[in-house]
Amino acid sequence: MNSETKTDLFQAVRELQRKRRQLLGSGGFDLRIEALTQLKKLLLDNEDAWLKALEEDLNKPPLEAYASEIAILLNEIDYTIKHLSRWMQPTIKHRLLLSGLEKTTLIDEAYGSVLILAPWNYPLQLALAPVIGAIAAGNGAVLKPSESAPAVSCLLNKLVPKYLDPDLLFIVEGDSQTAQTLTSMEWDFVFFTGSPQTGKKVYQAAAKHLTPVIMELGGKNPCIVDESAFNKDTIKNIIWGKFLNAGQTCVAPDTVYVPENLYEAFLEQFQQTLVEFYGENPILSPDYGRIIHNDHLDALRAFLEDGTVYYGGEVLEDDLFISPTLMVDIKNDSPLAHEEIFGPILPIIPYRSLDEVIDKYQALPVPLVVYLFTKNDRVIQTIQRKLESGAVSVNQVMVHVTSPNAPFGGKGHSGIGNYHGLASYKAFTYPRTLYQKHTPFTLNQQFPPYTQGALTALKRFRRYIF
Repeated sequence: MNSETKTDLFQAVRELQRKRRQLLGSGGFDLRIEALTQLKKLLLDNEDAWLKALEEDLNKPPLEAYASEIAILLNEIDYTIKHLSRWMQPTIKHRLLLSGLEKTTLIDEAYGSVLILAPWNYPLQLALAPVIGAIAAGNGAVLKPSESAPAVSCLLNKLVPKYLDPDLLFIVEGDSQTAQTLTSMEWDFVFFTGSPQTGKKVYQAAAKHLTPVIMELGGKNPCIVDESAFNKDTIKNIIWGKFLNAGQTCVAPDTVYVPENLYEAFLEQFQQTLVEFYGENPILSPDYGRIIHNDHLDALRAFLEDGTVYYGGEVLEDDLFISPTLMVDIKNDSPLAHEEIFGPILPIIPYRSLDEVIDKYQALPVPLVVYLFTKNDRVIQTIQRKLESGAVSVNQVMVHVTSPNAPFGGKGHSGIGNYHGLASYKAFTYPRTLYQKHTPFTLNQQFPPYTQGALTALKRFRRYIF
């Protein structure tokens, strides 16, 4: 299919989705619930196929794949179905003025046809999570999965038409050229998850049509541990969160900061925990993933030159394998010190005072999340006040993104806008105002010719008039 034919097809689907939105308006509750139910069936009926595809693309172990991809989506659907009726209720406000009774009704309106561009690292979850919000809000969605996760992309393209009509969800497979074709079109809303570099291009394309966007990008997420939190559970949490999906997670702890006087003890505990999790030879572990492709493996391998490998550092190109790696003595001016790692390499840096870490991260782009392990409430308050981020997570890593009560998103280089739970519904709607006023009599002073007496009365009674 040539580019012109593709564009014609995409435009036809877009108009089909817009027409559906026009017919339903702000209603269609039963149809939205039915669509969400079908989306749930799509996951449940094909659970084994999803797990197999995730293993094929990223070597994800079944438990990890189910927990981080399928379970999160099922929970999000259940939560949305439970609360959707309440979310769709209009907000009504009344105000009594001298000239009559004012009634303002705010109605959440769907945008229409939404373009969703999904990444490769969680190719199922990060593809369908925004779809849940888009459908719940009354939109149709055109979803382009990542070509770097071909097994999941192919399965989405094969299965979605069996459960949902194209006026609700349409899958587009293809490479970067297909993505360019899609982003050059005029959509009612664009949702992108990926790198800041690609996000800028998507943002610029959307700006040509004044299309609203949500950008879920990346970030160099610090993980700060103080003396009060030096224990086995802290170490296990950090290691699990960092090396889940072989470190290819936008909210993974990027760099760990530990007290200088406990530095060697931390290093020993980190290494010991890695061995407990993945064994002495992690390439044989059924619980450890792989790097998505050779280009990303080469980028990660370059980071190994920016410091000293304390543990790990093994690279097997043919197997897309980088062993769980701990690094020390990080060069201050190196990419490892300033760029998001997005892989199984964990720098561990000692600090003498909390202000050292704060000063460093105040000079970097705002991360998606700051992780903090402490039992000191004052430390929590200091970090929350002095470090900007999309979230602050205390004594846990990663799990905040599974809560429907926690809007997920960043700021600046880490993202624009947020979603999950109610935030997803709000993300894919805009508030439309219906204004009504019962006026038993007209204030003639509001019309020309104006008088000084009218101005005097306005100054005196303005709050009861406007």
